[in-house]
Amino acid sequence: MPRFRYRALRRSGGEIEGELLAADLHEATLRLQAGGSLPVEIAPAPAHTVSTGTRLRSSGRLSSRELVLFTRQLATLLGAGIALDRALALIAGDRGRSRRAQLASALLADIYRGESLSRALGAHTAFSRAYAMVVAAGEARGDVGGALERLAGVLERNRAISQALANALIYPASVLVVACLSVSFLLGFVVPRFSALLEGFRHEPPLAMRVLLGVSSLVQDWGLPFLAVLAAFVAFLIWRRRDALFRLAWSRRLLRAPAIGVLMAKVETERLTFLLGHMIAAGVALPAALAAARDGSGNEALRAGLAEAVRAIERGERVITALAATGLVSDLALELIRVGEETGDLAPMLLKASDILRREIEASTTEWIGLLAPISMVLLGLLVGAIALAIFGTVLQVYDVAS
Repeated sequence: MPRFRYRALRRSGGEIEGELLAADLHEATLRLQAGGSLPVEIAPAPAHTVSTGTRLRSSGRLSSRELVLFTRQLATLLGAGIALDRALALIAGDRGRSRRAQLASALLADIYRGESLSRALGAHTAFSRAYAMVVAAGEARGDVGGALERLAGVLERNRAISQALANALIYPASVLVVACLSVSFLLGFVVPRFSALLEGFRHEPPLAMRVLLGVSSLVQDWGLPFLAVLAAFVAFLIWRRRDALFRLAWSRRLLRAPAIGVLMAKVETERLTFLLGHMIAAGVALPAALAAARDGSGNEALRAGLAEAVRAIERGERVITALAATGLVSDLALELIRVGEETGDLAPMLLKASDILRREIEASTTEWIGLLAPISMVLLGLLVGAIALAIFGTVLQVYDVAS
């Protein structure tokens, strides 16, 4: 089929250009008009050309919120019976020209060139490998809208868990920052003033004040060098994270850390079982689904374990054996996976394991918030109170000597 190069105006006023496959110029014009575009120029495409247009293949990922909104919008439009090119055109017609709109325009150009939606999604870095594979399975079953609905649920679930973890850490982190700033101000600016005041008196200051003056002197003399060393150490860690072996070792240490390691393992297992369950339910083959879930994991230790699991499954080993060998999947999830594999209901069991782990994560984060909030406030009060008590005791002693 001939390939035509075009330039067209969107109804929102933006311009789009690219290539599409059509029988002739008339069909190309009709396809552009059906997508909500006003053709400006259509001509046979020269041989061996690559469209640039509004392609975003190297533009980076969308934010989690933008990706959820894009997936939900497209799923809703397709579920309402709107054709794919028209649905993409409606999203691309956003007057604000958000990144979602730009990405929809790029995907629409790919569709006009004759590519499938899954292939177009796989060519853009905004979408993960698992995302494209679920859509491909939906295309094979003739239910792209249903596949996108599944993806929207996966993305919303992952975003909700990430936000729950962030909310659990925001309060204690903010208290820690306030404590550091308060103590630094007192030790760096308030306490040193008492050193000059006490030099005029022959009486030795209280023990608490002597300790406080010593700590204040250390802060003034070594505060900036300590910050410089800390910044250099952070920069070194960022540089070292480029090394895959270092990231792997770091991930394994984090997973072995008390409390936080257990929670991180639950979060990674929950994401794995939820994504894997939906991919298998959508019709993706198990080895391919596991490989795509591996690419979507943010933990290097889990990625390495899943890579070995994929190779084991391809050799013919059972799923339960391959996942148990990673040592990173919880016993509860492994038991449900074993039941699902034996009964032939692997996808429902994976989703059930994901649901149980999600409730455990929510309970753990709630417990953390309930413990860390009062503990952090008590520690901050004790720290600032001890400094204030030392200063107040010194003031009283100076007053007694002066009187």
